[in-house]
Amino acid sequence: MGKGETLVTMGAMVMLSVTAINVNNSFTENSEYFNETRHTLETIALANSIIEEASQLPFDEQSWDSTIVEKVATDFTDVGDLGTDFGESSYATFDDFDDFNNFAVAETTMQNIYQINCEVNYIHPSYPDSSISTRSLYKKLTVSVRNPVNNDSLVLSYVHGFWYFN
Repeated sequence: MGKGETLVTMGAMVMLSVTAINVNNSFTENSEYFNETRHTLETIALANSIIEEASQLPFDEQSWDSTIVEKVATDFTDVGDLGTDFGESSYATFDDFDDFNNFAVAETTMQNIYQINCEVNYIHPSYPDSSISTRSLYKKLTVSVRNPVNNDSLVLSYVHGFWYFN
């Protein structure tokens, strides 16, 4: 083999090595992106499941009281009393929307443990991003889920309004 052929062979080996390294880097980046996306979707699913559970419950315990024909905001739970009642230890025993206030749970999936924290506040319909210190016909549930992979938190909110039809 002559010098020219050896040089061409070495050049081909260098190009093959560079190509192999680039393909490997691409697979690694795609794998990391895939894992991050999977964990983000898992985080969203956990937050949505809490919101779905809460949205199926009545607005307030007082909304069950059929002796009061037309309900007003002052009929509902005081701001300081939002949260669980006696005997409600897990969300399986929650009987109204505001029981999710200060609810915290560590949810274990096949790969990670996600920390979920909930907060329920009364809101004014014109200003749903801020809570108010008085009762109203609207409550907002804010669910925060900490993603253990990138130590970031995802926050989703849901507004539940009281509707009463005669």
